[in-house]
Amino acid sequence: MKSSLEIHKLTVMLSTYLSDNKFFEETSHTNWTNLDEYRNKMSQRTQLVNQHPFEIEYMQNIMQQECNSLNCGVFVAEYAEYLSEGMNTPSVGFEEEYHRMRYTSLLRNYGLRKAKKCYVSDNDDSPRLRIKILPLSDESGIFSIK
Repeated sequence: MKSSLEIHKLTVMLSTYLSDNKFFEETSHTNWTNLDEYRNKMSQRTQLVNQHPFEIEYMQNIMQQECNSLNCGVFVAEYAEYLSEGMNTPSVGFEEEYHRMRYTSLLRNYGLRKAKKCYVSDNDDSPRLRIKILPLSDESGIFSIK
């Protein structure tokens, strides 16, 4: 476990990084002065969070990412899902491979439904010409991606 001094340095570094990269300026839809957590941390001159460290709460028995795992994407996605759905996070047993396969299945199912209804993405890429239409595979098949 990191020492309190190291954690304090990280909290100052994070808030400084966000301020320096204009994170708080680019979120015009958020009224920072109305949020109790930020009210006493606003600079009178800039109206931004001004290098005040974030408050840290120490929690026990929450799910943790494996120490040897450098890929935190699925862990962060699942943690965000727990928080956004208002669910309690499990204290043990985060099964990274299960969640990776779950998200893979959800994305594949979404892609199949989108293709069946001829939806296209709303992005800046120019449309690609389809030379031939391939039949869609059976949705009930389970695929293992390795």
